[in-house]
Amino acid sequence: MAHESEQVWSATVDHLRTMIDTGELAPGSRLPAERALCEQLGISRGSLRQALRVLDSIGYVQIRAGSGTYVREQKSSDGPLSSWFSEHEQLVEKLFDLRATVEPTLAERLAQNHSPRIVQRLADNVAEMEAAAAAGDMLRVIATDAEFHRVIAGNAGNDDVADLLRSVLALVGEERRAALRLPGQIRKAVAEHRAILEAVRRSDAAAAREITLKHLLDAKTYAHDYAATS
Repeated sequence: MAHESEQVWSATVDHLRTMIDTGELAPGSRLPAERALCEQLGISRGSLRQALRVLDSIGYVQIRAGSGTYVREQKSSDGPLSSWFSEHEQLVEKLFDLRATVEPTLAERLAQNHSPRIVQRLADNVAEMEAAAAAGDMLRVIATDAEFHRVIAGNAGNDDVADLLRSVLALVGEERRAALRLPGQIRKAVAEHRAILEAVRRSDAAAAREITLKHLLDAKTYAHDYAATS
């Protein structure tokens, strides 16, 4: 069972998504200040910030440092995936290359030095992603995918690199939306996340690094091949 804090931010994501989807929060509008929003939703600032990071990663809001959080204009994701990848091939390649350079080392370091709390957070995340996939909730799948990588980045013992990766993850909403809609990709992503989790759990740093690298390179290759053959 997920921890209470994860249940709270997850429910908050759903609540804010509904407000955006129904137009209660209009595109371009600024969300209320943190204190007011926490009081309105009955949650802590930590849970709110977690929910907003997830919504930012899936393209629902944009967090602007020093300015606030704004509702994004929602883009249709129903167009042909092959067209999207063809139009953004260079961007996809660069993002995957950057992630493949950074993330395996972070996973390796986390496996070398982790706590039961972090392992449980990763396990809860994988379970949440599986449940979302079974329910056909693509946005929750995308959100939990982003959060899995963010948890690793934020707990690997290198704050500067973690900040860099968090910035990259905030930029790859469209890439993640498209990649996870490729045939069979959700099943592969869940299985690979579970393999990374197990490597971290047993403190197998080499395996954590190797599986994470393969996870990213496979996704890059799969996306490229799909665009080329569709």
